[in-house]
Amino acid sequence: MYIAHYQRLFRVLRSPGHAWWPYGGADWNMFALWTLLINAPPREEALKACSASKVVRELNGMAGSGRGRLLKWFYAIGFLFLMPILGLIFVPIFCIGAAIVGKPVGFCRVMKLALFRVDCFMYPVIEDWERGKSSFSVLAQAVRHFSEVDTYRMYSLFIRAAHHLIDVYNAPEHGKVQDKLTFYAMCKEMGLPCAAPLTPDEIRNLKPKDLPLFMKPSNEQEAVGAGVIDSVDDPKLQHALDKPDEWVVQKKLRNCDFLRQFFPNNPPLCGVRITTVMTKTGPEVLESWIRVGAENAVADCPFSAGGCEFAIYSETGVVWQGSDEKHMKLIDSSLEPSLVISNGAKKPIGGIKIPNWEKSVEMCKRAHREMAPESFTIGWDVAHTPEGPLMVEANLISNVGCFMGLRYGSMSHLWPRIPLMWLELAQWMEGKSDFPPASKKVKVNGIKATVRESEWLLRRAAKAEASLSAKLKKIRAQDPEKQSPCLKKLETEQFLRSGEVKGLKAELEALRKVLANLQGLKKSTSMEPCGSAQ
Repeated sequence: MYIAHYQRLFRVLRSPGHAWWPYGGADWNMFALWTLLINAPPREEALKACSASKVVRELNGMAGSGRGRLLKWFYAIGFLFLMPILGLIFVPIFCIGAAIVGKPVGFCRVMKLALFRVDCFMYPVIEDWERGKSSFSVLAQAVRHFSEVDTYRMYSLFIRAAHHLIDVYNAPEHGKVQDKLTFYAMCKEMGLPCAAPLTPDEIRNLKPKDLPLFMKPSNEQEAVGAGVIDSVDDPKLQHALDKPDEWVVQKKLRNCDFLRQFFPNNPPLCGVRITTVMTKTGPEVLESWIRVGAENAVADCPFSAGGCEFAIYSETGVVWQGSDEKHMKLIDSSLEPSLVISNGAKKPIGGIKIPNWEKSVEMCKRAHREMAPESFTIGWDVAHTPEGPLMVEANLISNVGCFMGLRYGSMSHLWPRIPLMWLELAQWMEGKSDFPPASKKVKVNGIKATVRESEWLLRRAAKAEASLSAKLKKIRAQDPEKQSPCLKKLETEQFLRSGEVKGLKAELEALRKVLANLQGLKKSTSMEPCGSAQ
């Protein structure tokens, strides 16, 4: 564990000039943090092209404050000394404290998560899990929530932020898609149905029959500054006339009748997020979910306003399960997502198919291919209205499913592209500035090491799945009607382990094909795993 940590650290500290092949969550976690720190403040082209990006804004906020330089020193000292050395003293104390609060964790699991995945280790702190409880409880929840496979293969928003920044540097012109007015103009030009904004003349000539309207800033995210307009005399409309490039005024869209029956009374417009990834053969769906806003809410941004989010099977458009703020922050995140019905709704949304799913997916793929082909991932918001699906906005930096409790195992079941994402990201970054160069020899060695690591992880996950399946079979045989928190925990863990097995098998198949092509072989042979991954 320590050898792997220091090898990874020294490669990262010499990046992007040093030749190596970053792959997986452990490599990318450390590389992502370093990439963000050495780009604080961001370059001028990123500020001009992508000012709506939270990543760009946060990095720009470090300009002139000395925070960036201080954080780089803290990064080096933290990974060189504080976590690996002082951790030998503090981790045992932490393990004792976690056991006292009823959440026992193992020393090696804590140390590995802290060294390899600080983004996952600190995620409960950032997201306010275990609200109102002790620090021991909060950090122990991270160790209990994320599995060993998650440590190496979990994708996170933190990692997305880094490759988003590299994409912006390599193709700054794609930042324009985040400006809503520009995005609508591009949709109109392509013939894609969208939530078209009103022109200044249309705003001046508004009649009461044209209401209600929806108004939002052109270059903000997460419904910041958004609101409903119920009067033609609302002074906010004057802002849109005074600064037409900064505001979007639209007719207030309605949810389609089919979906409304699964929402609470008087819901906001509930959008579907479809995130596409640019592969060698074109855009494919990486992630998908639906946001269901709370009753009387202005927007569908859910957790902060009492709403829910539900994961969608990307290949079929069928809704699976979801979560909300209460379940993620006040109960047990490791059992999430568990909801099948929205807060305030009368009918369960779990199991229904999103209408016009295939059309929505094709709209998003086409938009990615034609609007921003040099962006690795883009999150598209699609509204399902009585008139059909409409494109609402594009997000070059969009959320990742772990905010609703999804992990590598559940993502692999829902979104088949997730296990292939690390290989596609490595291939996507080849030749990009700000990314380590890799010769053929470096790539071959990197893939061989990754295959050994994945085979080791697969053996561990398969063994755990078999053990959990045997336990569940025994419990159900003794009492088929029994329902308990313990049984729910076992079922969740078994589902996650089976997803890990499924995902790792798909990943290994893809890795071996790439390795065979690099080596000029017709087919590759399985390589014996080694213990270095541990």
